[in-house]
Amino acid sequence: MTDRVKLLVLTIVSLGTRLFMLGGKSLWIDECLAWGATRMGWMEMFRSVASGTPHPPVAFALIKLSAIIAGDGEFGLRFLIAVFTASAVVPLYRLAARRTTARGGFYAGLLWALSPFAVSLGQECWVYGINAALSFWFADVADLAWRGSRKAYITAFILGIAGILTQHIFVITVAASAVLYFSIDAGKRISILKFITVPLFLAAAYLPVYLYFSSQFAARTERLVSAGFYAGTFRLFSTRPLSELFRVFAGGLLPEISQNILERPRMFTAYLVNAAAVIFMGIVPLFRFKKWNMPGLRFLWIILLLPFLLFINDDPTIRHLSLIWLVISISSAAVFSRYRYSGPAAAVFMLIALVPYYRMDVFPYHRSNWHQGVETIEAMAAPGDGVVIFGGKSTAFAWEFYSETGMDYFAPGGETPFAVDSERSRVNRVAFMDSVFATRENRRIWVLIDVWGSPEMESIKGDRTVSFSSQAGDHMLMILLEGKH
Repeated sequence: MTDRVKLLVLTIVSLGTRLFMLGGKSLWIDECLAWGATRMGWMEMFRSVASGTPHPPVAFALIKLSAIIAGDGEFGLRFLIAVFTASAVVPLYRLAARRTTARGGFYAGLLWALSPFAVSLGQECWVYGINAALSFWFADVADLAWRGSRKAYITAFILGIAGILTQHIFVITVAASAVLYFSIDAGKRISILKFITVPLFLAAAYLPVYLYFSSQFAARTERLVSAGFYAGTFRLFSTRPLSELFRVFAGGLLPEISQNILERPRMFTAYLVNAAAVIFMGIVPLFRFKKWNMPGLRFLWIILLLPFLLFINDDPTIRHLSLIWLVISISSAAVFSRYRYSGPAAAVFMLIALVPYYRMDVFPYHRSNWHQGVETIEAMAAPGDGVVIFGGKSTAFAWEFYSETGMDYFAPGGETPFAVDSERSRVNRVAFMDSVFATRENRRIWVLIDVWGSPEMESIKGDRTVSFSSQAGDHMLMILLEGKH
């Protein structure tokens, strides 16, 4: 196959895996936030997102555009994100083929097209899939720019601006792409002065963005600390970074490493298989570059380690660390170039892993089924029943997206998702539930509890009777409370 045919096949496969059952999973709470943003006018959306979330607003522009083109249901909100992240197979193929072989690059591209992690990233109407795709396109363009392409050099500035206005962690992408410069033979790369102009310009462009969001960074750190997450370099040596690295193919299908993993033989086996795949395709080539005559691979260590710096001051998941795929794609392409049948075997492995992913009606990272929860309560509710929703700050959007009855609901802490933290009211949940029961003639209240920032049931039950309790996904609880008459 020629390069164009390879790219066409990879693009079709990548697009197909992401569009397949694209609307089959319930929105998770931050997707509901994105949906709420799309209902605003363009300027109002930009202002609200920038003031009420720690994310620059450009990603939301793509989600809004997707809703305009394909509708504001689950499929429509995710459509353009699926297309964009599917397109990332092109730069990943080119980066890998440029440093190894076209055959190796093709199978490395198939990893991105078929892995549950990458497919999941492309099926969420949220910021991290967009950031990943932009990162890979920027890295590919920068790599061409470092080799002397004038068009790529100019494009790098444009994509760089788009990246820093999409996600703050794009600065790690810029740093990783700068490392690629040193993986090119000295006689084939541009001058150091011309090279350094790109990251310096983007750093200067990002400075006002960083300053604008600095107060939100501080508020986020405070929330993490209050929730029990402690920042510091010691977290780099905990099990978390290793846990996320070994989930680079399976994504949320695998849980984080914990003590009870040994009590689940099937899951423990899956972890061992994924860990072996990561080590063989991602780590081993970094030790073999001399024997394989691929000297540029030695610089991949730096790119592999860069994303993990986020653990010093954050609590990232594998979705934040998707830049690891720059290393995975190139190093796995080296393996596929070296061992003839390793590429097809890896592709079959990914296809098998996709089966349980498609069977899920929630995303593997956020297993709260808002669709089922709202539908169940509205189907079982009696006239006069009310609903109280606990969870993330956009719970009102979540209820409104799926509600079909106009049933009364209360979303304490979730009615003003775009308010800054200092303007958000702190809710005493016990007192709030007491007030709801005190002001309603009907003494039946449904409570929908999402895992995000939700209280334990006992803290809101009080002396009331639980007459119904059920789950909607692993992380959502529905209960019916009946007060004393």
